[in-house]
Amino acid sequence: MPMPIYEYQCAVCGRRFAHFWRSMQAADQNPSPDCPQCQSPETQRVLSQVAVLGSLGGMTPTEQRRQEAQQQRLASITSKEQIDKLRTTKKKD
Repeated sequence: MPMPIYEYQCAVCGRRFAHFWRSMQAADQNPSPDCPQCQSPETQRVLSQVAVLGSLGGMTPTEQRRQEAQQQRLASITSKEQIDKLRTTKKKD
């Protein structure tokens, strides 16, 4: 059974916080939790930002850096064809 984590924002102090619910039903049936900073009951559920990472269709920042570094390493390597061409040209001189 999914255990949702929802984000809330306090109308009094403006703090944004996450709250873990034991079930979807509990999240739907209970009022918004009190603010952990000022204890105000005036909180409202807000939309969370979502990031798609890894096998879900995107790359994490670490994966992006690794890929860029690999591309730079490959770009700095002289291909075998280029080396052979340089050797052939040098032999002619």
